[in-house]
Amino acid sequence: MNDFDEQLRKLIQKERHNFAGSSSRAIVELVNLIFDFAIKMRASDLHIEPFEKSLRVRYRIDGHLQELHQPLPLNLAEPLTSRIKILARMDTTAAFLPLDGAIKYGNVEMRVASMPSFGAESLTIRILDSSLELHNLKDLGFTTVNEELFRQMINSAAGMIILTGPMNSGKSTTLYATLRELNKPSRSIMTLEDPIEQHVEGISQIQVNEKTGLTFAAGLRAMLRMDCNVLMVGEARDAETSKIAVRAALTGHLIFTTLHANDSCSALFRMLEMGVEPYLLAATLNGVVAQRLVRRLCPKCKKICAGETFKAVGCEDCRCTGYSGRIAIHEILRVDKDLRNLILTSRDLDEIKNFALESGLKTLEDDALAKVRAGLTTLEEIRRVLGSDFIKGIS
Repeated sequence: MNDFDEQLRKLIQKERHNFAGSSSRAIVELVNLIFDFAIKMRASDLHIEPFEKSLRVRYRIDGHLQELHQPLPLNLAEPLTSRIKILARMDTTAAFLPLDGAIKYGNVEMRVASMPSFGAESLTIRILDSSLELHNLKDLGFTTVNEELFRQMINSAAGMIILTGPMNSGKSTTLYATLRELNKPSRSIMTLEDPIEQHVEGISQIQVNEKTGLTFAAGLRAMLRMDCNVLMVGEARDAETSKIAVRAALTGHLIFTTLHANDSCSALFRMLEMGVEPYLLAATLNGVVAQRLVRRLCPKCKKICAGETFKAVGCEDCRCTGYSGRIAIHEILRVDKDLRNLILTSRDLDEIKNFALESGLKTLEDDALAKVRAGLTTLEEIRRVLGSDFIKGIS
């Protein structure tokens, strides 16, 4: 029995008759217990899911979703969900609609999303803990070569830099570390985000609010009138925002944004598919960073195996997972004169990828394998993140 199970047992035993109603003392204590446990475990997300016989609570830690304690009694589902929705200022009567809200819990901001499911509601809570250590570029796991490439890109006076990867791939962490690097009294920096995940002193950060008309596109247009040097747009999620961002880069701004794509060349091609004119993209794009996060081997228990690679073992320090923390793997596409010319003439993704590889592009796979050989992670973890076909024939 872990600490949470023991505390829960004591709470249920003490308050077994007092769990009715979202404002009851027992439910308030239970919600606080779950939140405190999630923060202690350094979870990035919390999932609360009612099923036929029980209420399951899971925690995403180091990118891995885990069930760390016994399910809760099903009769706690309704009052617990209602309590969290009240804290998040969500409509507790609209159980049949997906909703979202926010909670301020000490130093922690939580983004709550509800989804109606069969006979109940599921909650997903994103945990943004401002007390956690803030990263600098040196902390992000860049190789020496990749760090130099990235610094060349971000130290340009103007242009666009795209970070790409799926959800939970560390794009925001890299962006914030970059903005802190660039944050000088001589620069005016503004961001447009949804949500604002970290507050950075000295930077003007704007929260998107589509209900009031402050969309990414509208906000970016307004920011261009604010005499800024550096702009960060949380996501180039549509053609309109992408086109405005490219034109902003053309007029002398340094623009950072994110995009969902599989790799660096696919991100470049995605911008063209969204209607960005090739001549504008060729003129403004400084480069693309594709990124993933993999779990880092626990330094206390990792064990060397055949081929001079390491394997995860598991110990008390890492909760028997064999991993502790995460590290990024990168693919950095630096746009030079030759690639700009190819962007102007090619509509073939394979042609662009082959050209980049022939020009020396180090892929996500290359960087991942280097980190495996350095004893930072495992082949199993790389295959989990990048796919089962990664590095066939290596065991």
